[in-house]
Amino acid sequence: MRVELFRRLTSFAGALALGAGLVAAASAPASAAVCSGTHLDNWSITGGYIAVYYNSSTGRNCAMTYTNKPGNAQYIMVSISTSGASDRDADTYTTYAGPVSVYAKGKCISFQGQVGRNNPAEGVTDVYCG
Repeated sequence: MRVELFRRLTSFAGALALGAGLVAAASAPASAAVCSGTHLDNWSITGGYIAVYYNSSTGRNCAMTYTNKPGNAQYIMVSISTSGASDRDADTYTTYAGPVSVYAKGKCISFQGQVGRNNPAEGVTDVYCG
């Protein structure tokens, strides 16, 4: 319940910022506030992107899928996995899906994202091996 309320408040704040023309400023703080650690990269997918993080103090990788059109309710999915664990989030959201995370110290991660049911699930396999 609290996570959904946080998502709705974050989505509303993001929509307000978008309306004010502050798209870049709105998306960076939202992702940093939800996934902790070092931002590794953004991976472009159809309709959005996947943001990937690594927290060296916990050994966890975290991922979120963001839409390029915040404010529009649509299906958004993100998943992350290692050889021994996985985490997934998928539903109708207005801004992002996630965060999802796995313990990945000394392991490679794979992740996928999808924005819109008609678009493909896209991702990367066996990266950030540590």
